[in-house]
Amino acid sequence: MTMPLFAAQLTPADFSYCAGVRGAVKAESLYQVHLGNEIIQKAGAGLEDLRLFDASDKETPLVVIGNVPPHETIETYPLEITGYDNDASSAVVIMKLPQKHKAISILNLETSDRDFKKRIVLQGSSDNRTWEPVLEDTIYDFSSQVNVRKTKLEFAPTNARYFRLRIMDVKPQAADQPSIKLSYKDLDFSVNGVQKKDLRIHSVQGSTGMPAEKRPVYDQKTFTDLAPAQDKDGNTVIMLPAGLPVDTVSLDIANPYYYRNVYLYGSSTGKEDSWQFLANEVIYRFPLSSEQHEEKNILEHHVPKQAYYKIVVMNKSNPPLEVKAVTFSWVQQNLYFIALRSGERYSLCFGNTRIRRPDYDIARFVNQNTLSQHSFERLELSALQAGSGPSPTLGDRVAGMEKIVLKIVVVLLVIGMGFWLYTLLKKTPEKK
Repeated sequence: MTMPLFAAQLTPADFSYCAGVRGAVKAESLYQVHLGNEIIQKAGAGLEDLRLFDASDKETPLVVIGNVPPHETIETYPLEITGYDNDASSAVVIMKLPQKHKAISILNLETSDRDFKKRIVLQGSSDNRTWEPVLEDTIYDFSSQVNVRKTKLEFAPTNARYFRLRIMDVKPQAADQPSIKLSYKDLDFSVNGVQKKDLRIHSVQGSTGMPAEKRPVYDQKTFTDLAPAQDKDGNTVIMLPAGLPVDTVSLDIANPYYYRNVYLYGSSTGKEDSWQFLANEVIYRFPLSSEQHEEKNILEHHVPKQAYYKIVVMNKSNPPLEVKAVTFSWVQQNLYFIALRSGERYSLCFGNTRIRRPDYDIARFVNQNTLSQHSFERLELSALQAGSGPSPTLGDRVAGMEKIVLKIVVVLLVIGMGFWLYTLLKKTPEKK
């Protein structure tokens, strides 16, 4: 049963958990309280049951805001190719941005070629004469074997207008160096590189990217006590009672190379027939050389809080992966409130599934879009204290009585059936 939005006044006694807000406050000042893992796990799925009480047990308006900066438009510019030169081992491409541009941090190389591996050296210049190093990296495509491709170059933002890109064949290993071969089932290629070929770049796009200060901030929890099992098809199954939302799931894997499909499921009970599909990604690790490895061990998908998660790694004919740890990450959640009186003491309470999300005025002017315009101070929470929890409602009492009555009826039926069978057996004449 759900309480009406404007029900009788709540008090801390109506919640299963409370934590004191530590620190002195000043009237009409804005404060931030970080909501840590324990609160995220024990509060309602959407944090709708959070309530802040003052020393007189009166509600203080609050708002919860994810630590995601306001959206910033990413600018993209086509680069004009102004020069080209090549020799037996490399090619050099000179490019320039339009005259009006912002600092870029990404170059996307557009090519339809497949099955290549090239080493690149990128330099930048403001005058097309003096060149500064920007990036050394590897681009590749192994799509005839696996769905793995990289033609995007990412680097620190630069105001350079001109770029010089040198594309080189990867040098093969010396004869005395050990050769590493990545080979299992239908996956087979050498780390020494694929067949040498010229790379045809159709166009290049520059992008401003997303600066670090504009990216979301994440909280995380790592699970190391995994106890993985194998299902009837030989797939690795990991079940976790997490009680957390998820934006990324990161797997810490010990194996030197792999290419596996991974499925993520969620459940509110963890029972066999309760699992719902949430996401599917390919994870991989393979050596580009004896020193450099390429890998992707993350499932990126926003998932609301689930009580239980199940991760299934499709092994096919391969040995199971050695998964050492699983890390869940989610956008950091912070609570904001305005102190109504100086020196007031506050308690944050939660753990009441019957109440709905409150509708406070503060959310109209302190929100994700306006937060950067406000100044605030940070406060911390004390350790959680267990409370009595919400009192049973009439519906709960009726449901409880119904269960008791049902149990009594079942017991009486069993006794009655037993007595009836006993009477029936007594009336049956004995055989002579």
